[in-house]
Amino acid sequence: MSEVVPGQYRETWRRLFASRLPGMFGKSFNAVRFARGSAAVLEQAARADGPIVLASNHQSWWDPLVGFLLHDRWFRGRPVLSPMDRTQLAKFGFFRRLGVFGVDPDDAAGLRPFVRYVEERFAAEPRSVLMLTPQGEFVDPRRPVKVRPGIAMVMARAPGAAALAATVEYVFWNDRRPEVLVLVSRVDAPADAGSVRAWEAAFDDAMNRNAAELARLSTARDATAFDTVVGGGGARTHPVYDLWLRITGRNPSIEVAHRGGGRP
Repeated sequence: MSEVVPGQYRETWRRLFASRLPGMFGKSFNAVRFARGSAAVLEQAARADGPIVLASNHQSWWDPLVGFLLHDRWFRGRPVLSPMDRTQLAKFGFFRRLGVFGVDPDDAAGLRPFVRYVEERFAAEPRSVLMLTPQGEFVDPRRPVKVRPGIAMVMARAPGAAALAATVEYVFWNDRRPEVLVLVSRVDAPADAGSVRAWEAAFDDAMNRNAAELARLSTARDATAFDTVVGGGGARTHPVYDLWLRITGRNPSIEVAHRGGGRP
């Protein structure tokens, strides 16, 4: 049986790591934006006494970092739990101090140790946040979401946990750097809250609805439909050309609002 490599969560490490995230995102992206309504969902979950289970789609290396950015903004003070491929965790051992624990995602025998470990951590730290990508592999956001059973097994055994679904997209709008777009919704408990299959269906449904709605918002290219949490200072050209435009008294921002249907 594939045993879990336990995390070694340290709040001081999490704070230090979180302090670096805005700079990391600001360097690589124009902005990180959460769809309107997501903040209210997250704030309501943050007030809950029990654990939180946050499921995210998985298309990029950045996905876990989006989760940590979200955690620092809305769930600060709650211990983190997050699974990672144990072979990768062996290479990046510092993640263990962020609450990351090692699993073998392709070993069916490791499913029960995973669930048991999460149950133990929930019992020890009832306000923990389990952040995971239940698709278990990188998946294009245009493909329908189908979660693996681990998250459903956790929810079927944790009736006091709040379940959330997050969908993330990385898209180009007007800037030379892409946007990070995030939509978060509640996952309503199924009628049979003790059923693993019912929870699988609930997560599949919530995450696919999220994906469709975020795709609609993404194609609309309207920043006012989002709350910006990092960056968003406006579209720019190359930094050297920006400097030249400023020296010559011109605005380096790319203006598109004057065009039919364009939005700043």
